Parts: sequence; C-alpha cells; structure tokens
Amino acid sequence: MPVEPMTSAVSGLQRLPRTPMNHLSALLRWLAALAVAGWVLTGCQSVASTASPSQPQKAKSFASGITGYNFTNEGVQYYVVDGNYGSNLPPYGGGGATSCCVRVPSQWQSDLTVKVDWVIGHYTQPWEKRQHMTLEEETACCWTQRTLTKTVPIERYGPDDDGLQVFFLPGDEIKVYVSDLGLGHEDHPSGMAYPERPATKP
Repeated sequence: MPVEPMTSAVSGLQRLPRTPMNHLSALLRWLAALAVAGWVLTGCQSVASTASPSQPQKAKSFASGITGYNFTNEGVQYYVVDGNYGSNLPPYGGGGATSCCVRVPSQWQSDLTVKVDWVIGHYTQPWEKRQHMTLEEETACCWTQRTLTKTVPIERYGPDDDGLQVFFLPGDEIKVYVSDLGLGHEDHPSGMAYPERPATKP
C-alpha cells in the first residue's frame, strides 16, 4: 500500500515520504554544498597566503641640500652639481651655506656619480699691490680663473645619511660625500677636519 503524505503540525507543510531516492538526492546535495564550501575556503586561504602585509615603501630618492668645502688657496666663485647651483667658497673655508637641491638615491650604488662644474680663481698679485686699484683695474691686472668640469663618484653612504657635500681639493680634485655630520666629527665618512689655511712662514 502506498505511503500517504504526512503533514507537519508545526509548519503546516507537507513532508515527502522517506524513500531511498529522497535519501540519495539529499546526500548528493550535501556533498555538492560541501565541495563548494571547500573550494571557497581554499581560495580564501590562497589569497591570504599570497597577499603581502601593507608596509610603507621607502622613497627611491630624496632631495638633498648641497654644501661645499674648499681645501685650496683659490676661491670657488660658484659650483654646480647636476645642474643645481652651490654657493661661492672662500679659500680654506665653506660648510656654512646650504643650497637646494639635488636628487640622491636612497640606496647607495657603486656606479653612482654626479657632474660637478665649477669656476675657481685667485689674484696673482698680493693685496698690497692691488689695494689702490678699482675693481675693474684689479680684475684686468691681477685676476685669473679656470672653469672646470668633472664627473665624480659619490662615496658610500648609508640609508639614513643626508646632505650632499662637495670637497674641492688641491690639484683640481673633487670628492663628494652624503652626510649630515660636520667635518671633524668622528663618524664623518671622510675622516677629515675642517680646512685650515697653512701657517705662513715667518
């Protein structure tokens, strides 16, 4: 005898009779739902494992002020670093004025260079012979200067160093450092002291 449909007293909905076919259909639906849930969970875990945490990235370069030091007996009239002007420097002086600015990579590289153009000059006659001349006469008579250009490496610096320093050395040599330390500091990468004028012989 066929089984009559049963009515739920709670919901008022009819329940299907429990037959082997109904059990099979429910099992298949359950397995399908389980497969979908597993696929979604695996996908989420994959995305989570490949996603990198949000971290601020350090800038690839920064704008550095330019400072010069002159270790020669000639005056640096002006100098230019990669197209950016520095101030004039007296003989055996400098380090005071900072000009703006030149782009410097945050990470030092062994092939890192800058182009330095500069004009350097001096008077060929002592002040005693020039003191009564006008500026025009003094320049025409006794002033000589040279315009020079060099591409030079930047010495090794660390990720926290700042401030590009150009050293004008005897023999028209140039050294370039990146440091916010003054000359004479024990940690300055050059190991040099502030330029001093040689003592004159009595």
